[in-house]
Amino acid sequence: MSEPVEFNRRAIVAWLSIGFGMSSVYALVFLLTEAHIGWRDASLWAVCNAGPHVMMAIPLVDLIAPRLAAQRLPVALLSGAVTVMAYALLAYGAAVFLLALSGGVRTEGIFVRFFSGPALPWQIFQGSAYGAVALLAGLWLDVRRRLSAAGSVVAPAETRAQRWLVKTAEGIVPIDPAEIVRIEAAGEYSRIVLPTATLLSRIGMAACEERLAGLAFLRVHRSHIVRSDAIVRAEPAGNGRLQVTLSNGDQLVSSREGARLVRSVAI
Repeated sequence: MSEPVEFNRRAIVAWLSIGFGMSSVYALVFLLTEAHIGWRDASLWAVCNAGPHVMMAIPLVDLIAPRLAAQRLPVALLSGAVTVMAYALLAYGAAVFLLALSGGVRTEGIFVRFFSGPALPWQIFQGSAYGAVALLAGLWLDVRRRLSAAGSVVAPAETRAQRWLVKTAEGIVPIDPAEIVRIEAAGEYSRIVLPTATLLSRIGMAACEERLAGLAFLRVHRSHIVRSDAIVRAEPAGNGRLQVTLSNGDQLVSSREGARLVRSVAI
């Protein structure tokens, strides 16, 4: 079965905040350095300059940086340098295009004017700097995810969770958390899938995840927690996600964050 792509709301808010901050700085610089310019033009120029960096930094942080972390150091350094140069050139071209397009909207004609003088090396320098910062941020976040995954999955051999008492329509049912195949969100409730039964619990996914801390369970999606040794196969599902097949035959599609978690604990 297929699952919708999980959108990280915090990440979206963070990127929008970064874009607003960069645009504000650009607008202020234009107002202070350009003669006879109003707030409207300064804001438009600012968005044309900041927009490409914000949008292009997302795949650097979310997709490219984790792949660089998995490569050997010489290859990672070379790939990172090429990526930063490509980022700087693409961001420069996108800014030129957007500025030409914004002017064309008002004048009914698009005139492309490339940066000249000190503006050109400055554009390349800031593009390279933004690209390098985005890659470093992505690597840092990937290291944090790996450390978090290692801490949440690896547990002492003697640690064993107590049996759960699950309230159902038929009464209270005791279950062993080690027998859980997966847990699926069901509105404000959770659907606990066992090898031979499925129970509906009144606690939510966050409470289930907290109860399973220290055991071999992975939050592969906002709506799915799976037992790691119940995973039979995990195959690419596109867009950085994985299709996970479980021991009971169930299939689900992870989020990109969940796919990174699965890969980080794989040997």
